[in-house]
Amino acid sequence: MERDVVHVTGKTFKGRYVDSVALMRISDETRRVPGVSSATLVLATAANRQALVEAGLWAPGAEGAGPDDLIIAVAAESEAAACAGLERAEALLATRRPRAGPDAAESPCSITAGARSAGAASLAVVSVPGRYAVAEAHQALSAGLHVFVFSDGVELADEAQLKQRARARDLLVMGPECGTSIINGVGVGFANAVRRGAVGLVGASGTGLQEVTTLVHRLGAGVSHAIGTGGRDLQAAVGGITTLQALELLGADPRTRAVVIVSKPADDAIAGAVLEAASGLGKPVVACLLGWRGKVPAGVRAAPTLEEAALAALDAIGMEARPLAGPKSTRRPRGERSRPSSRRGRVHGLYTGGTLCEEARAVVGDAAGRFVDFGAPEYTQGRPHPMIDPELRNRAIAATGDDPSAAVLLLDVVLGHCAHPDPAGAAAPGIREARTRAKRGRRQLPVVAHVVGTAEDPQRLAAQERTLRELDVIVCPSNRLAAATARELARGRDAR
Repeated sequence: MERDVVHVTGKTFKGRYVDSVALMRISDETRRVPGVSSATLVLATAANRQALVEAGLWAPGAEGAGPDDLIIAVAAESEAAACAGLERAEALLATRRPRAGPDAAESPCSITAGARSAGAASLAVVSVPGRYAVAEAHQALSAGLHVFVFSDGVELADEAQLKQRARARDLLVMGPECGTSIINGVGVGFANAVRRGAVGLVGASGTGLQEVTTLVHRLGAGVSHAIGTGGRDLQAAVGGITTLQALELLGADPRTRAVVIVSKPADDAIAGAVLEAASGLGKPVVACLLGWRGKVPAGVRAAPTLEEAALAALDAIGMEARPLAGPKSTRRPRGERSRPSSRRGRVHGLYTGGTLCEEARAVVGDAAGRFVDFGAPEYTQGRPHPMIDPELRNRAIAATGDDPSAAVLLLDVVLGHCAHPDPAGAAAPGIREARTRAKRGRRQLPVVAHVVGTAEDPQRLAAQERTLRELDVIVCPSNRLAAATARELARGRDAR
């Protein structure tokens, strides 16, 4: 990111689909080739083609690519380095093809075949382009399996039909666009490593579930189940089907002593129906529905933020929890980059999690500038989720240094089993570049971040926070505190 790009090359593969995790790994490996500054592997959707053009990564020969085709784009400091990077990416792609011969492992060619070979399996995970996801999910339901649909790009009518069919079969459809669930202690998707316990959750929000489950863990309690529903479950067209099913299951679960509901902004009528159902569970219920302004029935405790939802959950099971403390001071001795802005300005929030982005925007209030959820469908169609491959956000981080309206940069760093192996390290070049650009404009650019995760996650919470602090980033223990700290800095005050 800090080197001048002088040559771009690429190649198109017709009708080639590769899963998001593999694309991220191939991109990372290709970027390690000497002289290569950027490597991107994406499906050639209209949005991705435009993003490549805007990033200066459009290579000749890709003009005829369509949404079913894979594009490799490599930028480097020389033609030889670019060609070497492209060769490396092609070689890595070739190793992903199935092996043939008597020693090759047999892989099921469909969900139906997989269900037969897996024996006691009860859950299918679907992560394919959205136009194929519906058929695969229906196959899973026909095989008697619950379904976790990571895919986006599914029509609302298809989602509603899937969930209605699942309900009739006493099965759950988690998703589409479901990033996280924890079932009987087993994490699915981006789930974090948390201890078992008495708090059950249902969430129309992947990173919302991650924030609350990790805070519950870090505060000393544990999780029985965390059932993701997909971010659109509480829209009128879907009717909260999976949320209502999940509440019934958690209400009947003897290990669950308190229930937390988390949701992105929801349809008022559906949210009201969900809260009424929750009030009849016979257990304490905490509801964090972002943007909800309606009444909360008896038996349900409203929590305006994810942090407060976690604290209320501990209180509901009889555990004492102290409120989380923000940074002792934003004035650090290492340099001026951590100090409050010398002028009033805007907080720019660049997020990988939609609910975290919405919550932060609300907390920052009138100091909010540009807030972007890079996990939204318009940024993920045909390319890996930013929690897997953060390159698109990293470019935006660097570009923030050129924006004179940006007084503070606010970020989330999300850990988990399927997330990038070192998300803080991956963000480091962009943060350095943003500050370099701001300095050219004779401006300071304080950076505030929150790491969603636990010490038991593969990326290790302490290691990720240490990486950020070494960059002079202000690290806060919750998303709410990070947003509040950024707000005070933008107003020219030292947040304590």
